[in-house]
Amino acid sequence: MDDLTDEELYDELIASLAAEGVRATPGLDRASILIHNDWALGDEAPERFDPPLELAVSPQMLGRHLRAIAPEAQDALGQALSPLGAAMSLFLVHIMAAVETKPGRHFTIDPPN
Repeated sequence: MDDLTDEELYDELIASLAAEGVRATPGLDRASILIHNDWALGDEAPERFDPPLELAVSPQMLGRHLRAIAPEAQDALGQALSPLGAAMSLFLVHIMAAVETKPGRHFTIDPPN
């Protein structure tokens, strides 16, 4: 995963969300990701968002963010994951937390410290 381009990371994020049961699609001009439902936990049906929640992130923003948090993410999640694999996993947790707190219809990624 560490050799993926920003565009490929963006596509991988959408695929990773789908693997978690979240329907997500690219936003207009790939400047965001539209999240149409949340995670299904247990026997509960996932909540549908109409209109979808919008995560303001372009492929370039995502790539920069994941590469910036990769070393810390790998330290936190273990060496079994590649640095960008760990960063993607940690980012998915952050998205899930943001969706659960429903910050509004639009939200952004926080820049790394």
